[in-house]
Amino acid sequence: MKKDVWLSISSTQQFEDCDEEQIDLVTAATLYHRAGKYYIIYEESELTGLMGTKTTVKLDGKSVSLIRTGAYPSHMLFAEDQRHVGLYQTPVGTGMTIATHASRVYNTVGEDGGELIIDYTVEVDNSVMGQHHFEMTVTTEPLQ
Repeated sequence: MKKDVWLSISSTQQFEDCDEEQIDLVTAATLYHRAGKYYIIYEESELTGLMGTKTTVKLDGKSVSLIRTGAYPSHMLFAEDQRHVGLYQTPVGTGMTIATHASRVYNTVGEDGGELIIDYTVEVDNSVMGQHHFEMTVTTEPLQ
């Protein structure tokens, strides 16, 4: 199964001593199913600051991998109540090792779309750097 879909993404980041940042994005994507897992692939845009990067979201029940290739490669894994260490490439060209700890992973994405919600913290050098809330709605109908 492979089909064209629309994504509505809302991401909120709160770093210590900084104002909350929110990014809202609507974009076209491809949804496919292989070996019991769903995959969503889309191109990042100027709005996210990751132009030239392709993002693949791999959905495996309560486990979600976010894999970016291209200009800003990274790999992050989110599983509820688990801490995972990954590499993150920044727009200024430096790669750093970060850890994510997901407190919530909610996934209803299936053949006809659905919703993904992830609440997580990001750690650098074992210090919590920020709180994140990520929501993605996947639909087969164009979003208004």
